Amino acid sequence: MAKSDPKEARLKAVPIFAKAGTEALHHLASAADEVSVSAGHVLIEQGKHHHEFYVLESGTAVVEIDGNQIAEIPAGEFVGELGFFVQGAASATVRAKTDVELMVIPYNRFDQILDDNPPLVRAIATELAIRLHDTDARLRS
Repeated sequence: MAKSDPKEARLKAVPIFAKAGTEALHHLASAADEVSVSAGHVLIEQGKHHHEFYVLESGTAVVEIDGNQIAEIPAGEFVGELGFFVQGAASATVRAKTDVELMVIPYNRFDQILDDNPPLVRAIATELAIRLHDTDARLRS
């Protein structure tokens, strides 16, 4: 019997990967680097291109647009997904509010995983659509 990989289990707990299959989780876990950053560290800088997908395992990050905080990102959430699909300059800055433990997946590794795991693409598209719907609903209220 295969032993369960703790990194795979942590990735499966992230909403965007919750429906990922075992093979996709294995590929994601092997592609992800585990990184620690201090409070104040900039993960994504508004106006700059970035090429990483971040999963916050502990700590909190903030999202800022033009220097104004617009959101907090808690542990268990992810950031950087738009840079993967849009390939443009970041629309916001993401900064560690506290010390943060992350899993970081560089674009070139993530892109290959998506190519090899079509069901994962559907799961990610669904999660992104849910986020877009929720954001739209918040803006309308």
